[in-house]
Amino acid sequence: MRSRSSLAIAAFLLLAVPFPFLVASSARAASPEDDPAVPAILSRAEALFQSMKARDYPAIYAALSAKSRETIVAETASALARDPALGPEAVRRDFVAGGPIARDYWDAFLRRFDPDAALEHSRWEIGSVRKDRAEILLTYHGATHPATLKMFLEDGGWKVGLVETFRTR
Repeated sequence: MRSRSSLAIAAFLLLAVPFPFLVASSARAASPEDDPAVPAILSRAEALFQSMKARDYPAIYAALSAKSRETIVAETASALARDPALGPEAVRRDFVAGGPIARDYWDAFLRRFDPDAALEHSRWEIGSVRKDRAEILLTYHGATHPATLKMFLEDGGWKVGLVETFRTR
């Protein structure tokens, strides 16, 4: 009886306890940090916040995803609808050039958002990385949960999904 219980315990341990040589030989899942796109993803997000800090309005707009740019243009044009000369195309051109509409928009945005919160006071970690989208986890100093910045690969470069990140559906 004792040998049977010893055999049962040995069998249990063999099945329940992983052996280092078995773990080492198994294929490990690729970490998001290993993705070759990560430096470009992080660089583009950092460039957006640096552009905000410098109040470089054309660079801010250029760093945004197509959906973010289109949403901002549509909402701004709608708010300015009483002036027929300021339709969506005129508003889009103004944002591209960093004109007075863009300045007013981004200055109002930056009164509520300090880019240094992301640049200097947050820990950055790469989240998921896929072929055409990625996530950056920004954890503000003292916060318990990170903000998830959504990134999109568009026209051969990574863009920041500002609207996709901070607006609910």
